[in-house]
Amino acid sequence: MILIANKNQALTQRLESDLTHRGGKVASIRLDDPHALNLLYSPVVTVLIVDESLTSLPREGLVDLVNSLGRRISVIVLAAAAPNDGSTYSDYITVLDINNYEEVLSTAIFCFSGLDDSVRRQLRTIPYYNHQIPVSLLNAYGGLGILTLDASGLNKISVEYGTEVYNTMKTVLHDVMVSLWGGTGSLRENDIICRKSMSSNTYIIFMDRSRETGSLPFPGALERVADRLSQGINNAMWKELFLPSKQRRIPECVQTIPLLGVGYFGVLNNPCIDIHEIVENGLESSRAMAQSQLKRGKDRQRELMATLIQADDFLTPHYQGVFMLQSIDKKMIDEAKRTKSIQGLSDHIYGFESLIRVNQAAIKEYSFEAGIDSQYLRPDVLFAIAKYTNVALELDQACMKHAARFAKDLPGTLMVNILPRNLYHIDSLLNHFDKTMKIMFEVSESEAINNLDLMMKAREHLQSYNMGIAADDFGKGYSSLDRIIKIRPDIIKFDRGMIQDIDKDPVKQAYVQGLVTAAKILNTTILAEGVETWNEAQILKDMGIELIQGFLLHKPEASQSIQAQLATTQADGNKNTNSNGTEKPTIVPALKNNVA
Repeated sequence: MILIANKNQALTQRLESDLTHRGGKVASIRLDDPHALNLLYSPVVTVLIVDESLTSLPREGLVDLVNSLGRRISVIVLAAAAPNDGSTYSDYITVLDINNYEEVLSTAIFCFSGLDDSVRRQLRTIPYYNHQIPVSLLNAYGGLGILTLDASGLNKISVEYGTEVYNTMKTVLHDVMVSLWGGTGSLRENDIICRKSMSSNTYIIFMDRSRETGSLPFPGALERVADRLSQGINNAMWKELFLPSKQRRIPECVQTIPLLGVGYFGVLNNPCIDIHEIVENGLESSRAMAQSQLKRGKDRQRELMATLIQADDFLTPHYQGVFMLQSIDKKMIDEAKRTKSIQGLSDHIYGFESLIRVNQAAIKEYSFEAGIDSQYLRPDVLFAIAKYTNVALELDQACMKHAARFAKDLPGTLMVNILPRNLYHIDSLLNHFDKTMKIMFEVSESEAINNLDLMMKAREHLQSYNMGIAADDFGKGYSSLDRIIKIRPDIIKFDRGMIQDIDKDPVKQAYVQGLVTAAKILNTTILAEGVETWNEAQILKDMGIELIQGFLLHKPEASQSIQAQLATTQADGNKNTNSNGTEKPTIVPALKNNVA
C-alpha cells in the first residue's frame, strides 16, 4: 500500500489516480491522526509520500518519523527545493522536488512495484534512488551487482558557464541514460537505474540477475559491463556535442565532454550482518571505484596526448590559403570554385596557415581507450584535452614541428599557431624551421598573455630572424586593444565572430571599420578570417582590409594537393614571384621582407 500525506489536494488526487491506474493501492492520510500513525507500521504499507511543508507535525518530529520509517519502507519527501548540506534527512530517505511531477511519479512507481518490463515502458524519466530497492533485491536474490556512474565532472560546467548550461548538460546526460537503457550492448531493460539525488550527478545501476546463472555475474563480467557502459555514455555525449547546430542541445560554449567514471562492485547477503550495512558498503565501494576510473580516464587521455605528440604520423597538418584581398574580385573566386583549384589565385597568395588534423584511422584504437572516438578529435578538442592533462605546450610544439616539415615547398609566408608560453622560449623551437622559410607566429588571443615584457622581447627577437607575430582570434577571449597597442603585432586576425554576416549588420560594420582605422595608425595589417561569402568579402575589401582567409577561397588541405594545383605556376621554382615573373608586392608594413 502507498500512503500519501500531502496538503496539496490536487497533487494528491493526481498521484492517487496515476498510481492506482498502475496497480497500486493508495490511501491519503493525516500524520496527526492516531489511526494513520498505526497504519504507518502495518506490514501492508510499502511506500510513504509525505509533504515536507505539512504543519500537522513539528519539523523535528516529521524528520524523526520519516528517518525511523526509512529503514523499513520506502519514504519519499516532497520538498520545494533540493536539500542543502545541512539537511537532517538520513540517506534512507528520497527527497524530490514537489513541482516535478514526472520525477515524483516515476520514483513512486519504482518504489512500490520495482521495474518489470511493463513498468519500464511507462517511465519517461529515470527515478531517484531509494534505499529499500537494493535491500529488497538483496533479500530476494542473495547477491547484487552494483554499477555507479560518477558524472561529477559536470560540476565545473556550472562554475564556468552558469546554472542554465549546467542544467542543460544534466538533461542531456539523463536522456542519454534513457536511450541506453534497454539498448543493444549496454543496459538491459530489467537493469534498475536510478539517480542518487536531486543535487548529485551520480547514477546507480542494479544489475538484472538474469545476465548469468545466479545473483552475481561471473568473474570479470561486471568490469566488462562497466567499461561498455562508460564507452557508450561517452560516445553518446560526444555525438550530442557534434550534432549540427539546429539539432544540437549542448550550448556552443561547451567544447568538450567532461570525463565520466563507471565503478562496480558485487555484494552478497549475510544474515549475520545488517543488510543496510551490506548495501551501504557496496554502494561506497562502487562509488570509490568510479572515482578511481575518473583518474584512470584522465591518465588514458594523457597517454593519448603523449602518443599523438611523439608519433610521426598521427598528427597531419593541413594548410589554408591566405590571400591579398585588394587584388581579388568575385570573378576570380567563382573561377576557383568552378575549377576546384586555387591556381587562378596564385598571384594573390600571401601564404598559408597550418591547421593540425588527426590521422583518425591510425589513432582510433588509442582514442577508444581514452573515452573519445577519434572522429571527435578536432583541433579545439585536442587542445582542450591537452590543457586538461597538462601537455598543451608539448602538443603545441609537435604541431609546429609537423607544420614546418610539410610546408617547405609552399609559396609565401607560413602562419603557425603558437601558445604565448611557448613564444617565451622561442629560441629552442626555431630549429624546426628552415632558415629560408618566412614565418608568422599566430599568438592566440584566447589564451592570456601573462608576461607582456617577455612577449615584447620575443617579438624583437623574431624580427632579427625575419619572422613576425600575428594576434590571432582578435575579438574574443582575452583580447584587448590596449595589449595590441603595446605588442604591435605585424598582423591582427579578426575572429570569425566579427566577420560573419557583416554585410547584413551596420553596427558590426561600424565597429570593424573603427578597428581598421586604428590598425592603420599602428601600421599593422589586418587579416579577416572565416570569410564564407562574397558579400562579406566585398564589405571587408571596401573597408581596406588587406588579407582574407576562409572557405570562400580555400578549404584546408594537404600540402601535396596544394602543390599539385600550383604546379604550373611554380615551374621556375621561385615561390616569391608572380606567374609573370615579377616580385609579389609587400603588404605587411612591419616586416618589409616578410611577404609572399
